[in-house]
Amino acid sequence: MVKPRILLSSVFKPFGVDNIYSRKDSKIELFHNQLTKYQDVFSMRTFMSSYGLHAIANNIEAPTTVLDFPGLRRFENEVAKGYDYVGISSIVPNFQKVKRMVELVREVSPRSKIIIGGFCAAVENLDKIMDVDHVCVGEGISFMRELLGEAPEFKFKNPDVFAESRELLGVPIFWVKNPHIITGLGCSYGCDFCSPSHFFSQHHIRYIKTGQELFDEMVRVTKRFGSTEITFIGDDNFFMDMKRARELRDAVVKNGRMFNIFLFGSANLVMEFGIPELAEMGVYLIWIGRESRFDPYPKNRKIDLKALLDELRKHGIKTILSSILFLDNHTQENIWEDIDDHLACRPDFSQFAHYSPAPGTPLWERMKEEGRLLRDIPFEDCHAFKQPWFVHPQFSLLEAEKIQDKAYLRDFHELGPSLLRWIETDLIGYEHMIKSPRSTLQKRAEFLAKNMKVYRILIQAIERLALTPEMADNARELRTLLAGRFGSSDPLEKTLALGLTLFGLTRRARTRLFGDAIQPRTRITYYNY
Repeated sequence: MVKPRILLSSVFKPFGVDNIYSRKDSKIELFHNQLTKYQDVFSMRTFMSSYGLHAIANNIEAPTTVLDFPGLRRFENEVAKGYDYVGISSIVPNFQKVKRMVELVREVSPRSKIIIGGFCAAVENLDKIMDVDHVCVGEGISFMRELLGEAPEFKFKNPDVFAESRELLGVPIFWVKNPHIITGLGCSYGCDFCSPSHFFSQHHIRYIKTGQELFDEMVRVTKRFGSTEITFIGDDNFFMDMKRARELRDAVVKNGRMFNIFLFGSANLVMEFGIPELAEMGVYLIWIGRESRFDPYPKNRKIDLKALLDELRKHGIKTILSSILFLDNHTQENIWEDIDDHLACRPDFSQFAHYSPAPGTPLWERMKEEGRLLRDIPFEDCHAFKQPWFVHPQFSLLEAEKIQDKAYLRDFHELGPSLLRWIETDLIGYEHMIKSPRSTLQKRAEFLAKNMKVYRILIQAIERLALTPEMADNARELRTLLAGRFGSSDPLEKTLALGLTLFGLTRRARTRLFGDAIQPRTRITYYNY
């Protein structure tokens, strides 16, 4: 029996430009668009694989082609090869791109069956708006296996997906690829605004089921990519499976390996797992949803987030702290109290996102019933980083945009560039853990120390590129602290720092003239051929 041929594609580029399909303020970069927004040349520029498509392709039996970020013509040329199924994955703001791709498939390969997945699939009546054959809401591997008549049982195989660095301080980077491991999907907490939680019906789906299996995969991808920096992707709350997490920590400690793990975890479960144990496991960056002091979700009740972040910092663990703006009980006065409270935690990275009624969430349903959704705002503008798309009793859309912008700018100017905070956290972690009675933490401190020579170079460039005297003073103070512990820069380091400064100045000039949009590379991957 001949197996059907599958094409799975992300939406087409360019991104971050103003046209019928896209918006300038909606870049396809987690850091530059959401976490280091407005941080000038200090912003981290990275792109991630379309990991969901690769996970499906690597866990079905049919020959499958995956297209990451094609141009529209490249997508058309691939569709013309006559695939049996064409799957398109997207978030809601790329709705018009999906619509155009569907039209193009019908023109070029009419016999192909079209599947829509990703959060865009949750748009109401999508199958009536577009001429599609299947809409996948939920876990895509099981959906595709059932569609293709394959057995429902499968042992998950993690695909070779990664984050690709493209630029830092204006320096083009072409060689750094940090692997991702798709440990699972979703979270069972079911916060009203959370698309992933409700997209997967409030289930925590475990793909990699034991800590030992996860450790083995970490060893494999470290060898495959030559990088110990690993992101656990898909799991919106890694510690939902506490047994697996503890098994992983034990495996890492037992084998004496050193990793840098980026994962997502709720404050209550992070506290339950233990901060020293996080460091022993190799966590170096964690995303924690703070949300708001005025609407404490159960995961944050009775948690002193400032104390938690201070303790994480003592163990060299950087934090991404995300807060929600324009909750129903936010007012013109208390919203600034909320922002002040966030900044007082001194996270390494901040996200200030609008309260976002996304299709498929309880928040969407509630606001629809209350008549508060602004239906005339196109999906391309329905993202959490410019203006809301619902009526708030206290704020106009323009006021909301200005408050969000000011929150990000305060984060940058009051706390400094995230890159500088990153270095400071590593130094604090080193100073604390090197004195620890735990040999595992001492070893972790020594591992952090390996980056200090590079940090000396970066700090000098940051100091020269600083936008304000206060920012330059902070960099100078950190440079002095670093020199006191690890020595001053030698002539070669000073020369390299000067070179970094020139690259940074060049990037600023390019941004003024041509904008700062960077496009992801197109990548094609074949499975089961």
